[in-house]
Amino acid sequence: MNFKMRSLVVLLVISVFLLSSCEVYQTLYGTTAPEAPEKEPAKEAGQVIRVEGDNAKDPLNLAKTVYATAAATPHDPFKLGENPLGPFDEGKSLGFTLQQWLAASGIGIYSVDNENAQLELSFKNLVPNGVYTAWCSRFTFPPNFSAADKPCGAEDGSGNSFTADEKGTSSFSLKLKPLEASTKETASMIAVAYHSDGKTYGASPGDFGLNSHVQVFFLMPEPATDATKYQVPIKFANHIDSNFPEQDVFIEKPGEAMEEKPEATGEIVKEEPQEAPEEKEELIEEKPGEVMEEGPREKPVVVVVQETDVVSLAPEAEDPDKDTSLVFTFTSPLNENGEWQTAYGDSGEYTVTVTASDGESTTSRDVLIIVNKKEETPAIDSAKPIESGLAIDETQAIDFSVAASDLNKDILSYAWKVDGNDVGNEDKYTYQSSYEDAGTHTIKIEVSDGLSSASKIWSVDVRNVNRKPALEQITDIKARETDKIVITALATDDDKDTITYLISDKRFAQEDNVFTWQTDYDSSGSYEVTISASDGQDTTEQTFKVTVENVNRPPVITDIVQKK
Repeated sequence: MNFKMRSLVVLLVISVFLLSSCEVYQTLYGTTAPEAPEKEPAKEAGQVIRVEGDNAKDPLNLAKTVYATAAATPHDPFKLGENPLGPFDEGKSLGFTLQQWLAASGIGIYSVDNENAQLELSFKNLVPNGVYTAWCSRFTFPPNFSAADKPCGAEDGSGNSFTADEKGTSSFSLKLKPLEASTKETASMIAVAYHSDGKTYGASPGDFGLNSHVQVFFLMPEPATDATKYQVPIKFANHIDSNFPEQDVFIEKPGEAMEEKPEATGEIVKEEPQEAPEEKEELIEEKPGEVMEEGPREKPVVVVVQETDVVSLAPEAEDPDKDTSLVFTFTSPLNENGEWQTAYGDSGEYTVTVTASDGESTTSRDVLIIVNKKEETPAIDSAKPIESGLAIDETQAIDFSVAASDLNKDILSYAWKVDGNDVGNEDKYTYQSSYEDAGTHTIKIEVSDGLSSASKIWSVDVRNVNRKPALEQITDIKARETDKIVITALATDDDKDTITYLISDKRFAQEDNVFTWQTDYDSSGSYEVTISASDGQDTTEQTFKVTVENVNRPPVITDIVQKK
């Protein structure tokens, strides 16, 4: 085993040893000590640095305890300053490793409904019992980088704090005003900060690096539409996964003392003399699914599997009395054979006890079983309508619905889209067509667990429905003999079809929609007239009365003669 691997294993074993005899959550971080016991005189303060990229993923660095800085350390994620990575004056040890810090994860939903918004968030692998605050930040990308932090929710910060439980999990819900939309130049971000002093600072996040440490964040995407009601699935990331330097926790500067002494974690750790490296028993690095062999000291046994894997422990024991009938028993969730078939939803950490008995005396050993989440895509179990190709007439509606499930038991979000535009966020949606929708449209549902999604698409052919022309009212007409009667017919068609007009009375001359009758002294009478307007498919008619009054004409002297 080369020196680098040996050093890695030693560091890992020391870290695991310090955490032995704790509960599950203590194995990750240790509990928060109510009062730190009196410490021995501290070593001379050294210097710490930020890590980034491959350095942050180096197993040696991942195994190192992380520190705060001795004073506030401004964020510099884009490395614009003269000293973006340090070194900085070393502050207090935070009591956990870089790997434990980077293990934090979170998902959720950001919902907007006009002037109201809500955050529904869920976290894992936070600092157990750690105090956290949520910040709705706004920043401008380089070259004019700037950032402004404000509490999510109430401006005084009274609603943006929460505390992780003893396993480092937490759920957080908060009502707030909609965040300003992200653009190519500026962006809104939701950041979650851990407070190593257990305090919150109202409208201020505290001093970054010193007592406030941003662990995960989510950058809001640019909105796809200008809709006033929508949802955004959230998946939090840390600085390293986002290709930034880690900002708020630090490791010792290379060349500083390599011996890392964790802070008090609620348990007393006995220091034992260290053997010389050449005399130390060679240790084997743990691999997922394998059990670490027990060495000379009682190191914890750790088993790492994924959901749906089988945990199968095969303990071995020796009896100085040479008894050969040793019996092993196991605590839950293992069965009597030391086996456990894990399932989706079992992710987490479990401490089980293995006991060996010779019939008179017993020996027990704890085993930490770490079940990692096995991410699975949500499944759409059923959908209505069953057919994928649908047809309706204009103004008709279709009801859509889906039933979905997730093997990981994650919270699911729904997004309905019509021709690519967001229209709904529940498990059902009604498509209501109008007279303007003739043609083919796509209806799509996306079901997301925050990490992956499943979808289904329907095609809807909306058939055109003709609308009759609308003819304006024509009132009854009265005229006198010798009057010229002019009727102008006016009709509209919502389908923008061409309209043709007709009149039932041949006395009228027609020019498009204008009808004219020049009456004379023989035109008196009452006439029923019908005008029609047609779009080629449907006709609208209107009937009215035309009355021509008689005009008395004076007598005409036709001749005058002499009487005989």
